Amino acid sequence: MSCTTTTQLDWTNGLEAHPVYCMEGEEFVEKDDKFQYVKHNIPGPGIDKEKFLPVLAGCSCKKCADGCPCVQRFGASYNKDGTLQTQHLHSEGQKVMLECNRNCSCFKSCVNRVVQHGVNSRLELFWTFKKGHGVRTLEEISPGAFVCEYAGEVLSYEEALKRSLLQTKADMNYVITVNEFCRSGVIKTHVDPRYFGNIGRFLNHSCEPNLFMVPVRVDTEIPLLALFANRKIIVGEELTFHYGISSVSESLNNSELEGKDYTLLPCYCGSQTCLGYLPFDKSLFDVNKTFS
Repeated sequence: MSCTTTTQLDWTNGLEAHPVYCMEGEEFVEKDDKFQYVKHNIPGPGIDKEKFLPVLAGCSCKKCADGCPCVQRFGASYNKDGTLQTQHLHSEGQKVMLECNRNCSCFKSCVNRVVQHGVNSRLELFWTFKKGHGVRTLEEISPGAFVCEYAGEVLSYEEALKRSLLQTKADMNYVITVNEFCRSGVIKTHVDPRYFGNIGRFLNHSCEPNLFMVPVRVDTEIPLLALFANRKIIVGEELTFHYGISSVSESLNNSELEGKDYTLLPCYCGSQTCLGYLPFDKSLFDVNKTFS
């Protein structure tokens, strides 16, 4: 099934409240038999499924406000319209975000329930000239508005490493690693949407992106990787985020990559500050690690 000149299809098959369209008039690669659309993260190989059980305490509020225990724990995150509060929009520090959950008494329309509802804008898949498939918005997006998640299988480090090392130059690399720094150390979350995922898998990288990622927890200790607009985004604009934290200069000089049949992929974002290559997690290309 593909988009044709007479048909415009919802790529999510109705699983999202807001449809994600295939562009009318262009061919688009349909999901293959190995792929399944999921709205939120699911447990993958090496992950204890009990970590996906609801463990976070709920509130007894009928209408959540500043006094809500869920809000008080880390402070308010959202405005009444569901956008991020201004102080969190361009903050260099990492905002800890906790939404009301299934153990809460508040309604689904609660101001502290945003990311859990899934895709929040009318989006469209399209074909880019150099980057392959991409995603653009069919409506204006306000600064701080939640757009979509980067959802997929949550993997153990060993499984994420294994999948990365088994990739060839022709394979797309979907695995992303998010680091959260806390007093007890670094919490790493590895997500791969290659086989189970959502529209986030088609978002391209940019060195000057219009989206930024924030880990948001709802029911479980496993975060949802939420993408918010860092500025006003106009209709028809491609949606992008920054793929990694390791600089290209570090990657180019990294002796750990010697002996690995791996080529840095060029970046085609076209921004004035473009570093020339796509970032990647060096720890997932440990050539000294072997698997049976």
